[in-house]
Parts: sequence; structure tokens; C-alpha cells
Amino acid sequence: MQFTTIGAAVVDIVVSRVQPMRGAKQDVEHIGLYAGGGAVNAALNVAARGAHVTVHACVGSDLEGDLLRDILRRHGIQAAIPDHPLPTGKAVVMVDESGSARAYAQRGASAWVGEQGFPGLEAADVVYVTGLSLESQAWLERSLARMAASRHRLAVTPGARQLANPQALLGLWERADLLCVNAREAAWLCGDAELDTDAPALDTARDLARRLVRRPGQSILVTLGQGGALFYDSAQGHDGEQGHFHPARTVVPVSTIGAGDAFASAFVHAWAGGAAPLEALAAATDSAARVIQVIPANLAGPLRT
Repeated sequence: MQFTTIGAAVVDIVVSRVQPMRGAKQDVEHIGLYAGGGAVNAALNVAARGAHVTVHACVGSDLEGDLLRDILRRHGIQAAIPDHPLPTGKAVVMVDESGSARAYAQRGASAWVGEQGFPGLEAADVVYVTGLSLESQAWLERSLARMAASRHRLAVTPGARQLANPQALLGLWERADLLCVNAREAAWLCGDAELDTDAPALDTARDLARRLVRRPGQSILVTLGQGGALFYDSAQGHDGEQGHFHPARTVVPVSTIGAGDAFASAFVHAWAGGAAPLEALAAATDSAARVIQVIPANLAGPLRT
């Protein structure tokens, strides 16, 4: 399978076991430098599953950009990653004692993915799109429009820019074979800003998924945090079981960063490879559980060898 990921490649500076500040300085358990960004996390995940992977991203002409390319190369991933005058994007990720993570991002060059096009995109079996700037999304839509006869399957995981402006997402949303969102994002895209839980009732999740479908045959993946996940397949028709649910695995979280990337990319890899919905959900659940039990957003280890 030729799997192409499109989105951010950034350096994650992860600070773990952060406590509420009571002074000007705090000793912490760990500070590490790791590869991050949705496109990189997804690429590392599916490469470990045997896919041939290409990453379309953008980094600065700097040490951080070189380190990101190096770790992708070490994992057998092709990097279609041009240099940009802006610096490589960075995120400072603060992980508290419960494993909950908060990120402070400087997007830098990562907001300019696709400025020079997407060479080789027509060869992809799967195109996996993570959060993009609106400029990058427009460049991608133009490239996809020129590939009307392509055999690829398109999976879209919206980012903050798209969620803040759902109207701008419509082009990719309508084109996607699979839209991947969490429950709060699903509610937001449906115009329901009052959902106050990551794990709503299954009937609520199924209704949100149904409302997100924009064309016949489109599928929706809704993650429900500790409540599990729902795959909604509109192609099955009224006589089929459209909603497939799988519970979450119970693990002690070390860091929640990267869990969404791990879940969605593993699901897409299995689903595009022909796995049954529950089999793909199980693979995704195991993938997210493994990433939750490590500090960085993926299993590739530190950015430096």
C-alpha cells in the first residue's frame, strides 16, 4: 500500500509531570525532543505496519528540519518536505501527572505545506490529510481536482483552522471518503456547540455521524475518548448496520499527546486495506493505547539518535 500523509511536521518539546506553578521555577521529571505533527505521527505509525509512506510537509532550512527528515529516513519514509524561509514549526507540550497534555504551538513553516505542489500524489493508494492552514488546503484541493480519475482513498482529519471555519472545510469534507473527528469536533461541525463531553451516548454519536455525511458512500469515524469509537458507513444503506462501535482499552495514561493521530491513522490503514470495520477499530484502539503509554506523540523515540 502506498500511503501518503499531508500536514504538519514539527518538533515537539515535551515537558512531563508538570504541576501547577507555585513559583518562578519548577523541577520536572522529563524534558525531551521528539518528532511531531499530524503528518509525521501518522506516517511513523503506518510505516511500522508495513505501508510504503510518503510525507508531504514543510520545514525551515534549519537544524530542526534536518532532524525531522533524518528520523523519517531512519524509518524508511520518503520525505517530500521542501525548505521554507520560516523556521521549522515547534510545539511545547506540557503533560501533567494525570497524563493530560496541553500544547503551545508555533506553526512556522508547517503552515505552508503544498506551496510547491504535491509531487507524486497521483501514485497514492491512500491520501491521509491532517490539520492544514487554509492556504495549504486550497493548494491541496487544486491538486486533487486535477486527479479526478485517481484510485486513491481520501481520509481527512480536520485541524483547528478548519474547525474554526467549517465553511472553508467543505471542499475537502465533500470529497473525503472518510472524515475523522472526535465527538466535540463532530458536534461543532454539525452546529451544536453545547455538547459538553468527550464520550456522549452512542445514539448521540451515531446521530452526529449521520449528520456529517455529505455524499453517498462517505464514511465517518467519531472517537469518543474513554467511551471508545464509532465508525459510520453510509454505503451500507438502510438495511445494513451503519454504526460499528468498539470500546476503548483501559490503560494508565502517560501522555495523551498523539493518541488521535495513532487511532485515526491505524484505522485508515486497516480500513483501506480491506479490514472489516470492527477489525479496523480494534487495530486503531490498540494503536492509541500504545501511544498513550509513552511520553512522545509516536513510538519513534527521541529526535536525536
